[in-house]
Amino acid sequence: MNNILTRYGTVRSMPYEWEILLELPDTAEAVYDIEVAFKTEMNDYHYKPKISFNGSGTECYTELSEALQQLIK
Repeated sequence: MNNILTRYGTVRSMPYEWEILLELPDTAEAVYDIEVAFKTEMNDYHYKPKISFNGSGTECYTELSEALQQLIK
């Protein structure tokens, strides 16, 4: 719902390097539904990083699902 730079624009809020892989110009509700589906699909790849940040408990994965990789291409 928030712009990525608003959410992770400082080293304190995001202590890791990151890059935007995909932007979806859809409604917040539609993007949320996609996010929930992929989080469920990638549950087996979940991990918790050593340095925590807002979302680190639910949004970190060792790899992306095949379907998500295809969406990003």
